[in-house]
Amino acid sequence: MGQQQRIIMNPGTGVPANTVYRLTQDFLHRHGSGLLNLLRRFPSVPGGSFKSAIERCLEPGVDRQALVTALEEACETLLSLRGEDFYPLPVDAGSRINVDAGLRWYAARLHDLAQAARRM
Repeated sequence: MGQQQRIIMNPGTGVPANTVYRLTQDFLHRHGSGLLNLLRRFPSVPGGSFKSAIERCLEPGVDRQALVTALEEACETLLSLRGEDFYPLPVDAGSRINVDAGLRWYAARLHDLAQAARRM
């Protein structure tokens, strides 16, 4: 038999207590490199520290409210970049609209994760 894991349910929501941490880790694992590629266009935002600020909130023993705050701040930072000048990469081909769409997409996903963290 494999190792068994005890699942603790949140009595208010009926959802496992660590679901939001798992969802956030999964999001960063699947989309973190794309987020970093997007942030490379903005020299004012160090992408590595942007992602690691969220990852620090996923460590054991960190309060869920810290994760909510980190996700909301990340969302606000991405939305504030929409008006900033950016360093275009060759793949951009002068298309600001794609960069803005990417910023909005990542901000929306981080906002969704923050809402989930607040409710779970």
